[in-house]
Amino acid sequence: MRFKQLSQKLVPVFLMAPLSLWLLLFAIIPISYGLWLSLHHAFIENLSELRWAGLTNYRLLFGDAKFLQSLQWSLLFAVISVAIEMTLGMGIAQLFNRRVPGKGLAITFLLLPMLVSAALMGTIFRLLLNEFVGPIAYLLQPISQGAALLGPEWANRTLILADVIACTPFVFINVYSALQSIPEEVLESASVEGANAWQRFSRISFPMILPIIGVTFLERLIAAFLIFDLVYTMTGGGPGTITQSVSIYIYRRAFGRSNFGMANAGSFTLAVMLLIPSLVLVKRLLRSLQ
Repeated sequence: MRFKQLSQKLVPVFLMAPLSLWLLLFAIIPISYGLWLSLHHAFIENLSELRWAGLTNYRLLFGDAKFLQSLQWSLLFAVISVAIEMTLGMGIAQLFNRRVPGKGLAITFLLLPMLVSAALMGTIFRLLLNEFVGPIAYLLQPISQGAALLGPEWANRTLILADVIACTPFVFINVYSALQSIPEEVLESASVEGANAWQRFSRISFPMILPIIGVTFLERLIAAFLIFDLVYTMTGGGPGTITQSVSIYIYRRAFGRSNFGMANAGSFTLAVMLLIPSLVLVKRLLRSLQ
């Protein structure tokens, strides 16, 4: 009897053990070590003999104009690109939320960018937009007036367009799935009562899918703010530091200058900066569900 009671108590422990071990090895220990490094003068040549720095790395970080510039660039990039992606994604989802000939095939093609990694997508765009051999760069010469689409004048707009092409399908599929979950009887009743398409969306559909829109917006905002692979493969953060995102800044500090203390300080600064607005948004979304 005691053995049976003991086994019942141990079963949850054994079931949770693999996940707990995974979190310990790949989350808790790396995060703790990163925080420890951010409080030390940690360079590749002295990792075995770290010198205590306290908050010096954080002070130097906020005193670095390039870090502040990269923060500003990442924020503007995230706001502009996510605003366009949310607008297009919601619009296309609403367009396909009805009987449309060839809808299945169109959705399949629309979702193709989601099947390609961001690094590969960036490489493809870099080749297509190359000023010497890129076919798209050649076709857009009348618009760019001969300027390189990845040069100083056009690089920011080109990166935003590339991110919109790559990530709008993600917004679309989330919103489209949410719209498909709305009972048709509700919309038909509203239509019978005289509500037009805009009224049905703004007063019925939109409030019902608002939590999904909120989660999608938060995920895209964080991902766009921390963007690395697409920008790195297309421009490398250049020309110069014109398109240097905050993630590329941290990468260069860690692997370009081997300053792991300052790089980890930047990572934890970003974590705190993103955690606070995320908690506020999640709290408001939970309130809307009640």
